[in-house]
Amino acid sequence: MRKLTLSDRFLPHQFIRIENEAGIKIPDNIKDFISKYADLSVKENKFINNDGKLFEISQFITYRIMYDFIKEFKEEGLGKKLPFAIDNGGWVFCISFDKESIDKILLYQMEVEWVTKNDAFELVANSLEEFINGLQVETANDL
Repeated sequence: MRKLTLSDRFLPHQFIRIENEAGIKIPDNIKDFISKYADLSVKENKFINNDGKLFEISQFITYRIMYDFIKEFKEEGLGKKLPFAIDNGGWVFCISFDKESIDKILLYQMEVEWVTKNDAFELVANSLEEFINGLQVETANDL
């Protein structure tokens, strides 16, 4: 049977709307990544950070979910973050566009008591490249 061509998961006008709402400029390599993986799950979904903590991606998010989180971040004064994936509990992986944490991958911990707004985010990786390159497949030993 022939392979079908998948439709784009993000359209140029959607990226423009995201950039305008968040007040950021998304680099082309990140747009390409999001366009390819939005709304998908991958087998390489485990990441262990430098402290040995395990993080797990459930799936990469859609445009609508991304836009809604960006609006929430703006309304709550949580800075300029670009959400791109969720974990099994619904917490959101983000790329930071804030000066103090530029390019870092942070996990937005919703529904947790924060002392300050900075406590809403946990550092996962120093860059998207580090995060993606560090993703691993779950093995039988992990179960």
